[in-house]
Amino acid sequence: MREIKFRGKRKDNGEWVYGDVIHFPSTTAIGHPDKDGVCWEEYDVIPETVGQSTGLKDKNDKEIYDGDIVHFLDPKSPSRPKVHKSIVQWFQEGCSYECAIINSNKSCGLYKLAQNQIEVIGNIHDNPDKKDTKTNQGPESARGSVGPADSDENSK
Repeated sequence: MREIKFRGKRKDNGEWVYGDVIHFPSTTAIGHPDKDGVCWEEYDVIPETVGQSTGLKDKNDKEIYDGDIVHFLDPKSPSRPKVHKSIVQWFQEGCSYECAIINSNKSCGLYKLAQNQIEVIGNIHDNPDKKDTKTNQGPESARGSVGPADSDENSK
């Protein structure tokens, strides 16, 4: 079974933490066992920064998360390589992660792209100038949901 993992930026210092997402009435947290596996550590995170791992890695072996900004080679133009800058996001309609091409109405299925073509170059939370970038992908463009775990909430 695949590990379901999340990340979020800590409220107290802005560092990224990884683990399970925990929703409390007053806050959202990311938690994980400590290094000895004895105690549970959890950190309050900024809810808007929570993103789910896609389960895939880029060409540099870096995990790809919802909200990442990636470069990828267009698989339809092998003779004249074209690089697209995209935002990884969950699309409820297709029940899949897509690379929504920035300043375009196009997207490519993340799972259809070969991992060696994708490179994570940042994310919409560490790159504030990218946060408002339009992908023309409907109401979920430029970060509409946290991933499949939140799909029911976002479809209400």
